[in-house]
Amino acid sequence: MRFKVTLGQKLDQQSVPVTCVGWSNTEEVYSISDDNQILSWSVSTNQPTKIAQMDKEVFATDMQFLPRVGGSLGKHGDLFLVTSADGKFHIINRSGRIERSIEAHKGAILVGQWGNDGTGLLTAGEDGLIKIWSKSGMLRSTVVNSDSSVYGACWSPDSQSIAYTNGTCVVIKQLAPNTKPLKWKAHDGLVLCLAWSVASNVIVSGGEDCKYRVWDFQGRPVFSSVHHSHPITSIAWAPTGDLFAVGSFNTLRLCDYSGWSRALEKPQSGSVYKLAWSNDGSQLAGACANGNVFFAHIIERHSHYLNFSATVSERKMVTVKNILDDTSEYLELPERVIQMIIRYNNLVITTPGQCYIYSSSNWNTPFIFDLKDGAVIHLELAEKHMLLIEKNTVGLYNYQGKMISQPKWPNMRLDSIKAPLISLSNDLLAVRDANDQKSIHLVDLTGNRNANDQTTIQHTLPILQLSLDQHGPVLNRLLALLDKSRDLFIVPVKSSNKTFMKLGRKVDSFKWNATINILAAIQDAQLIVWYCPTAAFNSKLLHLCSMQYESNELGKNPRISDFVGSSVSIRRADGSLINVPVSPFPQLIHKKIHDNKWTEALDLCRSVNIEMVWACLAVLATQSNSETVDIAEEAFANINHYEKVYYIQYIKSLPSKPEQKAHMALLGGKTDEAESILLHNGMVFQAIYININMHNWTRALDLALKHKAHVDTVLYLREKYLETLGKPENNNKYISLRETTTIDPEKIEQKIAAEQKRKLSH
Repeated sequence: MRFKVTLGQKLDQQSVPVTCVGWSNTEEVYSISDDNQILSWSVSTNQPTKIAQMDKEVFATDMQFLPRVGGSLGKHGDLFLVTSADGKFHIINRSGRIERSIEAHKGAILVGQWGNDGTGLLTAGEDGLIKIWSKSGMLRSTVVNSDSSVYGACWSPDSQSIAYTNGTCVVIKQLAPNTKPLKWKAHDGLVLCLAWSVASNVIVSGGEDCKYRVWDFQGRPVFSSVHHSHPITSIAWAPTGDLFAVGSFNTLRLCDYSGWSRALEKPQSGSVYKLAWSNDGSQLAGACANGNVFFAHIIERHSHYLNFSATVSERKMVTVKNILDDTSEYLELPERVIQMIIRYNNLVITTPGQCYIYSSSNWNTPFIFDLKDGAVIHLELAEKHMLLIEKNTVGLYNYQGKMISQPKWPNMRLDSIKAPLISLSNDLLAVRDANDQKSIHLVDLTGNRNANDQTTIQHTLPILQLSLDQHGPVLNRLLALLDKSRDLFIVPVKSSNKTFMKLGRKVDSFKWNATINILAAIQDAQLIVWYCPTAAFNSKLLHLCSMQYESNELGKNPRISDFVGSSVSIRRADGSLINVPVSPFPQLIHKKIHDNKWTEALDLCRSVNIEMVWACLAVLATQSNSETVDIAEEAFANINHYEKVYYIQYIKSLPSKPEQKAHMALLGGKTDEAESILLHNGMVFQAIYININMHNWTRALDLALKHKAHVDTVLYLREKYLETLGKPENNNKYISLRETTTIDPEKIEQKIAAEQKRKLSH
């Protein structure tokens, strides 16, 4: 991945420095130079058009277009903010007419930034003040009174705090009253520029010490660059949060969000005063000290799947290489490529106006359809269909380009969509709530055309990443989620009570296998692969069904890039890619069981005779609805879990099929399913009793009250349990019922004995 840089053609030959640039849309850039001209540049021709001439004393220092929240332009159309050296800021419309000018600071205003929601703005100046203003220019507050000039300032992603420069330090100031600022030394020289990613919540700073540095949102260091030849003068994040650009004297660098450099360009630009990304994240504009405006387009982006590798070789060309036979296909498009993904033998490309869908079996005739809004925010592929999110619309399409449905969910704010917080499978769409970071909405895609059937999962902590598995029926669909404490959970989304099963802690990143329900994660700087994540109900089984890979070659802060087939791709902190092989046998077991070929799965286990493979078969056999009791018994015997072998023999001795199925479900950790089977077959006492055995006292009492049976039995057994522990009752429900219910221990014991006898006589 690198930039292809072109310099714009100036209207005249005067080398007046260009001080700021901004994107009005993805095809047009505005610039302001020291001769106070506002120019509009066409990206396709690199030719400027003069929009307006500002007053001589203005001397613009910063500019930014009003963010289009939710795709709306607002009642004023496109407005942009311009700050100037005379201490004023101006709100100007697209035609160059000044809507209002505000006296804001003594001395020059060095920074002007709209809030991420577009409802307010901040200004920072040479006088050391940072002020927050309403959209109409009314002063709301002066939040910072610093002893040094503020060269850089930016909003946090939630607009609840700001980061700013203070000499050699960076400070994060929360807008809530009576909160202590977070301050740390960032550079050995003055900090000249600062940027905070809305998408990845990471901060980058650049300084006079000729370095750029990456920090997390709590000010902890993530990366420090090599020493450059000149001070870092500008920094800008891509909208997607996975890339940022760094500008210096005759230098433009493209960097990964973790800090390492992807590409270095040396344009004849002089110092790069300002950088600005287009909304689609595919282009960058720069304001140059020698009077140029440059345009940088990202090319040589790669996407890989199995034996295919797709590359954006030019702005309007994609090259697809088949590494098996070393053949290449060259796909020319009429417009520049914005997004490109190859997955499940389909290549999907979006341009400013259209979407192209190629099949690996036929590269010559793609399916093409027009985009509704002309700007794709997010593209997600599943095996059967793809999700395409534009500025104002969401569409689910098949790979023939036909729209299947338009999914909807509560608090649907498309501008807040981020790749880690949305996931697509063949039958479900999962997305984190825009307002409540602890909520996940699940949209059923198998229903009607509007796909409005949705449920909500509530977690206890904010969610950082979520992902649906891609294999098997919807009834077994699993959602993996990573929360703020770095704990990784899986949730069976179709179960009645959505039980959270914890897989691990201190997890940095995770990824499902593309075709099989195997999960890989970076946990405490090592790779761990869970071949059977549904074994999470039992820590010993989960450990047996996993692989740990710990090696110095992973380095510090590795992250999972992809997981396809029997190989996990890991990106090191220095940008290098490592492929770690994983065992192919669990994948074969999963596939054979999915095809209901249990005998072949058993034969495979007998052939390889590996404990991990036997453990996977044991878990999958107990969690299957098929008649697999004997297979589960043999599998547990081969991993020396004899207590489970004895339990299976007890299950086989049970007289009724429903009870056998219920106890097999219990052995597989599916307590809800076991209870449901018993209740469906009228075995209320057994359903209550299994909850008592698992000390799920609240559920046991709820069942007894619901069915108006065995309430006294539950109260009696609860009393005996607490008496054994020597503890008093603290459950209000039990306390209130105990006062109104008569307990006769002798009758209850007889009733329990009668139920047990009735069970054996069935």
